[in-house]
Amino acid sequence: MHRVEITAKNAELAEMKLEWGRPAFTSDDGIGSLDSLHQVSNSIVSISGFFGEKLQNVGSGIIIGPGMLLTATHVLKEFPTSDSGPVFLSYLPEGKARAWLPTATVTCSGPSKNHSWDKNNKIVSDLSIVSCDLHSEAHLEYPLSLIPMELCLPLPGTRLWAIGFRNGTVEGNNKLLTPLISSGLVTNCFPHGRGERMPSPCIEVNMETYGGMSGGPVFNEDGRLVGIVSSSFDGGPSYITLIWDSLRLGVEGLPNEVWPDSSSGIMEGVDLGLIRVKGKYKVDSKRNVTVTLSDEEMSYFSPGEFKNDQE
Repeated sequence: MHRVEITAKNAELAEMKLEWGRPAFTSDDGIGSLDSLHQVSNSIVSISGFFGEKLQNVGSGIIIGPGMLLTATHVLKEFPTSDSGPVFLSYLPEGKARAWLPTATVTCSGPSKNHSWDKNNKIVSDLSIVSCDLHSEAHLEYPLSLIPMELCLPLPGTRLWAIGFRNGTVEGNNKLLTPLISSGLVTNCFPHGRGERMPSPCIEVNMETYGGMSGGPVFNEDGRLVGIVSSSFDGGPSYITLIWDSLRLGVEGLPNEVWPDSSSGIMEGVDLGLIRVKGKYKVDSKRNVTVTLSDEEMSYFSPGEFKNDQE
């Protein structure tokens, strides 16, 4: 059983050692339970909140740098703005855990092509960056595990792995929370997005993911983060939003104990050594990102590009 006490903001985040690593996976198809909540990495979080009088997990996410995480936008929308909002829980050995509370969030949005007459009608990416502070004991004996990201277009036939926490509730002293892993092969690529429901670059994967895994990380065979779980059907397939758009965003409210500028993005994190990204890319002063891909990856692109703004 893991226990955590929600405290005031803990400035010991600045003292936390960062530990980089890439998880290794088997090539088994299908979905199954992990042996423990912290088996793969303590950077993977469950996203929970009070619904009625019960604390319930509704989604997953991944910490990509100290006080910065990625998740699915639709998971964050599960929380009414009038309530206490979400808490991000990461799990450590010996029943210990860390609690992170959000300070701000940012995603990509743009005008709806189907409702051009209504400028307020927007389409929104399912990929969000969240800034957050540590609001629990730091457990400095355990480093903050961080996993490198990779800018790529996983092609059909490529094997990927998704990790997240199935929906769970707290009943008495028993937290019914299950860490899951699923594996499958990419079946289709949508580098320009998949309609207005999934406007960001995404892929289709022949894998099953359950409720609560939304927002959870998706890894390639090298153990690098390539996307997050956005949606799925019973028995599969699942749709994965790639991390590309997150590089164009800056988020406010990052912990000032770690970030010199509390309004920063992934690119600033790379420069500070807080975030690692593999790939050939360049970023201009307006955060426009140009990614260099292989000829095979580029064959899935078509003329035209959806341009979106920060929301």
